[in-house]
Amino acid sequence: MHAVFPSSILFLCAVILPAAPTHAETSEAGNTYLAGREVRIMQPVRGDLIAAGARVSVEQNVGADAAVSGGTIDIRAPVGQDLRAAGGTVRIEKDVGADLVAAGGTVHVAPGASVHGSGWIAGRDVIVDGRIGRGARIYGNTITLAGEIGGDTELRAERIVLARSARIDGNLSYASAAELPESQFSQVNGKVTRLGTPREWQGERKGDGALSWFHPLFVASMLASGILLHALFPNAIAGVQDAMRQEPGRILLVGVALLFSVPPMAVLFMVTVIGLPIGFTLLLLYPLALMLGYLASAFFLGGRLAATTRQAEPLSRTRQVLYFALSLLILSVALAVPFVGAFILLLAIVAGLGGWAVWWRTRLRTG
Repeated sequence: MHAVFPSSILFLCAVILPAAPTHAETSEAGNTYLAGREVRIMQPVRGDLIAAGARVSVEQNVGADAAVSGGTIDIRAPVGQDLRAAGGTVRIEKDVGADLVAAGGTVHVAPGASVHGSGWIAGRDVIVDGRIGRGARIYGNTITLAGEIGGDTELRAERIVLARSARIDGNLSYASAAELPESQFSQVNGKVTRLGTPREWQGERKGDGALSWFHPLFVASMLASGILLHALFPNAIAGVQDAMRQEPGRILLVGVALLFSVPPMAVLFMVTVIGLPIGFTLLLLYPLALMLGYLASAFFLGGRLAATTRQAEPLSRTRQVLYFALSLLILSVALAVPFVGAFILLLAIVAGLGGWAVWWRTRLRTG
């Protein structure tokens, strides 16, 4: 399973982001927001960049921060400040002016790339051929370090490879299945400390690690909730699926806005006496909204699977439920993949939240 999850993420992105023009917006401050299946940044971005897609390629300079998510991510131009990237494959080829936060199936800091701040990286395979200037924390299944890290470094992986060209200018703390040979300690300009090794790296794990995260109770509860939701509001489910199919870029932007704006808004309301009930209500409804977003993406994925298998439309209620159940199983297995499961969950929730919001606004405007 570990060998195929980058392509699985690309498949999920392609399903949730059907072929449609890229949705783009630019604010007065120069911030740029892009979403679509294929996203290429071909013009310099003066402010922040937020981009999502099955494939995202940054080809021109970003003046401030960049937040990018997708199946395949290529950073081929400098980012002025922080870079946050999550996807199936993440490749950083140019300089990052401040900190790097990256997660993916494969994360590669390429030769010639320089992160001027600190690095926090998680992935199945993490390869650092470039330079990270102010220390790093790296977690993965395999970590290959052939570049340089300036500052204290923490490495946690089942397998750690230090190439001859690797240099760590600071203390090294590591956890791995095998102890690093003392001959490599000269590549570390500081103290080397081996941390506690997880039991699963010592051959004591029973069964497959990814499948051990598969929770039948979660799948059953989501299935029951989805069936009830579809029985009570079939037109709403159909409307949300139409919104997700017709305006993928817009639903992603709206979904991201809702996901990250509701909690701080609730807190702002709660600091005032008058807004306290509103703040509590928002916090109570927030988990429900996240669940509805996840269910909406599962229904949408089920519909796409039905279309892929060329099922006659409209689908009967029984077939809709069957494909919905199949999509829940696919999502649950994908969520079990270490590190990247969180990205898949985020993508599903964001897409679903945006679908509900766009459908509701359309419904209000049309009466």
